[in-house]
Amino acid sequence: MFYRLYVPTLLHQAPVYLQYDTANPANTTAVVNFVPEKNYKFLSTSQAYTVALDLRVPTSDENRKLGNFMVSLELCSGNGVSVHRSSRPGILPYRSKIMWSIRTLVQMPLLLLDWWHEDESLHIDLIDVLYDRHFSPINHARISLSKPLQVYDAFIVIRAHFTGLRYWMYYWRMPTAIVFVAVAVVWQLVFTAVAWSVLESYTGSTSRMLEPDASGAPSHLSTEHSSVVSRSRTRSRSRSGSKSGSRLQPAARSMSLRKRRARSRSEDGQEPQLSPSLTHPRAIDDQHDLPLQQQVPTATPSNPDPASSEHAVPEQRTQS
Repeated sequence: MFYRLYVPTLLHQAPVYLQYDTANPANTTAVVNFVPEKNYKFLSTSQAYTVALDLRVPTSDENRKLGNFMVSLELCSGNGVSVHRSSRPGILPYRSKIMWSIRTLVQMPLLLLDWWHEDESLHIDLIDVLYDRHFSPINHARISLSKPLQVYDAFIVIRAHFTGLRYWMYYWRMPTAIVFVAVAVVWQLVFTAVAWSVLESYTGSTSRMLEPDASGAPSHLSTEHSSVVSRSRTRSRSRSGSKSGSRLQPAARSMSLRKRRARSRSEDGQEPQLSPSLTHPRAIDDQHDLPLQQQVPTATPSNPDPASSEHAVPEQRTQS
């Protein structure tokens, strides 16, 4: 199918019937219809063609005396509009009388048996490169001769001039077919391998997502659940850290306050006495939260009684 659509017909040939005018022998014309319908296209618009006229004429004295003659060609569309024109000369090949006599003697047996005829074939190229028009396709041709040439038969020949891929597909059909089939098979294998790899990767990822884990849930659901759990744990840790920090801040403040008071009293020459129950951060925190009137004193009076101080020291040692 591709061959028939891409490669046009190589040769178009039509007979030419010349019309001789007895009143004007120089007016020898012929009209050739290529297609039966008016708008029918028989040439490809993308293909180059050559146009020639093949004549088979007798080697008579009249034809030899004519010498050069002109062949005019006019290609017309279905509306009668002239699309291409050309005019080329023609002449019979020259042979001397001696050559004519020798040739006749050699061909005498074939001439007697009617296997050979005294004629000449003329091939006249009229158009070297022809491209048909899309809106004005060629429909018929007009041919005229400048002299009344004696003709056995005549044919107008339109031949396609193939180049490139069309040349290889027409003149080397089998090698071109083998190469094209091999290339098509290779491309199909490549595309199949690529499509298979993409499909396999997609199905593999889907199956891994649907595989159940140890808990029996699909892996993608367990992954989402684990991410949610980790986020909740992080939030709880941040909240507990903020709470513990807020809880330890008052204790640290009260401890620093006690240390400053003890340092100030030591500078005055008095030994600071801290209650064991208040050294604990929790107790300090509770003591700091109490009002100022209810806080337990943590040091001895500024002017202690010597007797009481003597008794207080062993009591404090006993308590420690």
